[in-house]
Amino acid sequence: MSAAEVVVIVGAGLAGARAAETLRGNGFAGSIVMFGDEPTAPYHRPPLSKSLLVDEPEMSTLLVHPEGWYHDHDVELRLGRKIARVDVSSRRLQDVLGHSHRFDKLILTTGAAARTFEGSRSDAQSRVLVLRTLSDAARLRTQLATAQSVVVVGGGFIGAEVASGAVGLGHSVTILETAEGPFLRSLGGAASKILSSFYRSEGIVLVTSVNIASVCESEDSVTVTATDGRRWDADLVVMGIGAVPADELAADSGLSTGNGVQVDAHGRTTVPFVFAAGDVANRFEPTLGRHIRPEHWQNAQNHAVAVARNVLGANEAFSEVPWFWSDQFSVNLQMAGVPYAVDEVVVRGVPDDRRFSIFYLSRSRVVAAFSMDNARDIGVAKRMIGRRIAVDAAALADEGTDLKSLLRVREEQVFASSKRRE
Repeated sequence: MSAAEVVVIVGAGLAGARAAETLRGNGFAGSIVMFGDEPTAPYHRPPLSKSLLVDEPEMSTLLVHPEGWYHDHDVELRLGRKIARVDVSSRRLQDVLGHSHRFDKLILTTGAAARTFEGSRSDAQSRVLVLRTLSDAARLRTQLATAQSVVVVGGGFIGAEVASGAVGLGHSVTILETAEGPFLRSLGGAASKILSSFYRSEGIVLVTSVNIASVCESEDSVTVTATDGRRWDADLVVMGIGAVPADELAADSGLSTGNGVQVDAHGRTTVPFVFAAGDVANRFEPTLGRHIRPEHWQNAQNHAVAVARNVLGANEAFSEVPWFWSDQFSVNLQMAGVPYAVDEVVVRGVPDDRRFSIFYLSRSRVVAAFSMDNARDIGVAKRMIGRRIAVDAAALADEGTDLKSLLRVREEQVFASSKRRE
């Protein structure tokens, strides 16, 4: 790419920042323009549902790059400037102020947006909140300072982290979950049962099989009503019902979408000069042989780096086992892989000791793993998933088995097979 070319990045989050960094770091001398909806330079989101619920942050600790980095690296930041339209035929985009901007290559890093409950208020005074942005976290922190009771709608990771923070502040907390247990759909019955017991032991009132009919604010409280007539009153309600990919711009531009912007293993959309990375990208993962859309810090960072290299012509397929972590109460939870086509679940360790791992197998191959305060197992599991390792379930469950030995057995089998072919 020449110095006269323009790369536009739409989305000023972690993925956008890493894409810009990679372009410059790999010698791109052209123009880089980054548009962001928020007025803040790219920042890290994981602290929003953790430390930021209690303490006001020092912004320098949140920013992906120091404030002066963008100027020093000739990256033009246009913050608080939402893009309204992309015309791929003319390679131009238009912002909400009506200004038109040219590009040669376009990288979409628009991320995801918090899912909201239909009819909920969105004004600053509302006590029905979501948590996705820095301003969301500031509002939640302010209201948690005076609230006594909190209802969290949704038993996912964000909801559980908010509940953990609220309990730590001394609040009474109720989690309302649609399924028969938290994480039932994503982690299965064994993990759901263990986590249900864990949350209740930490003082959470966990109510499952709840379908919400309405969330109504009065002068001094919020009332959540279920379809079966049950009601819960609280000072504050947090909607933790998931996120949706911010792919409207891509869809309106004629790009292929479906649970995000559809991209190949190189991050390329159906238009060769338009790419997508991070939370908004429904990317093809060669290890799994299917499209996935992870909403995790690791993916946002590493996928953006790989996509930016491909914008410059590297033509390298990106492949990485999805991984994320969640800090709740006094424990660290980690997850690797995607539990799909699972036909066997193996629990390793003693859940009551709050140190265990769960492995998800498909045709004896490890496709995912989940752990509580057992990060070492996850490290090995990532390698098993990436190498499509077939393992013996009994050996996997036995804590006396060195997990790395299962990796070595597989490597020896592959080596012996290759020698036979020779």
